[in-house]
Amino acid sequence: MSVHTEQQAPSGSAYTSLKVFVLALFAIVTAIVAVSFAANHMRLGFEKEYISQVNLKTEQLAATCSLMINGDEIAADMTKAQTKYASVLPALIIDSGEENQSRKIYGLYAYANGSLTPLLQSSSTGLTAIDVPVSEWLTAAADPYYLEKDSQMTVLTPIKDSQGKVVGLFELSSTYAFLDQYGDTVEHRVLLSVLVSVTAGIVLFSLQYLIPAIVRFARKKGERY
Repeated sequence: MSVHTEQQAPSGSAYTSLKVFVLALFAIVTAIVAVSFAANHMRLGFEKEYISQVNLKTEQLAATCSLMINGDEIAADMTKAQTKYASVLPALIIDSGEENQSRKIYGLYAYANGSLTPLLQSSSTGLTAIDVPVSEWLTAAADPYYLEKDSQMTVLTPIKDSQGKVVGLFELSSTYAFLDQYGDTVEHRVLLSVLVSVTAGIVLFSLQYLIPAIVRFARKKGERY
């Protein structure tokens, strides 16, 4: 082997190593950017659809419960109405109790002289009917009033008696505060899986350059002895 050839070998090996390093770095960066974009896009689409379905189910459930509540009973005897609906409403509104699922809370109120009197409240926190001005939900049509904020969908439904007078209010809220943390967890897991796959691929790809180098090194070491 000539001196020129011996001088060229390390240079060629260094160039190959540099090329492998640049390609590996490019592959990792491209994978991270592409997967992050795709995962975030899928997450936003999922969250939008999930929230849309939760809101729809909340509206439907609120309508069903309000039709079942008798306004005459509330006007005639609030204590009796409280006892009755304390048994009836939990049978209609089932809360999973799971932290990673949508939660449901509700309240039933008697209405008179511009103020609400709580009859039933399934939770000590999260219910907002008392804090909402009466003028916002009490309209001539007495239609349901929708309020969406802080990862929570709330439906306030006026309850009428047989004379068409509003004598109560039913509140139903669905919360989905877990959604942000759940999305973060899924994104991180997807990204980690891709990084592991890309790293494994780069290692396997690099073997075609590492094995010949190791063989040459072993031969040279054997020739010295």
